[in-house]
Amino acid sequence: MIKQFANLSAFIYLSLSTQVLFAAEQSTATTLSASPIGAGALFETLLGLILVLSLIVFLAWLLRRTGRFQMTANGEMKIIASIALGPRERAVLLQVGEQQLVVGVTAQQINTLHILEKNVTSDKSEDISAGFASKLNNMMQQGASKS
Repeated sequence: MIKQFANLSAFIYLSLSTQVLFAAEQSTATTLSASPIGAGALFETLLGLILVLSLIVFLAWLLRRTGRFQMTANGEMKIIASIALGPRERAVLLQVGEQQLVVGVTAQQINTLHILEKNVTSDKSEDISAGFASKLNNMMQQGASKS
């Protein structure tokens, strides 16, 4: 099997190298008297780019306006905490209305592990983005003080 693969790769290499050499011999050095990209082609490309970008912005605005872009179900469902149990397994604490559930999430399925009778309160007073922002500011200040 390995010998067949080596023979096949050698054949492909030789056929490609001979085609490149043949093409190099036939090409002659010519200079262009005009630019290969004209003003019309450049204008069409820029116009198409602006059209595609404006379409993306419009669709994002439309999704946000219709409410289909929200990550939570009208604030009724929130992830309180999550912990990795393995490479593809997680235990997640969900707040659904007034009830809290512990669910197990794998690549194939989601199972309810436990329904809590008493709600668990989170000790975190700041959200994740504020925590990241403060850590980033601390790191930037430490970097500036070292310089």
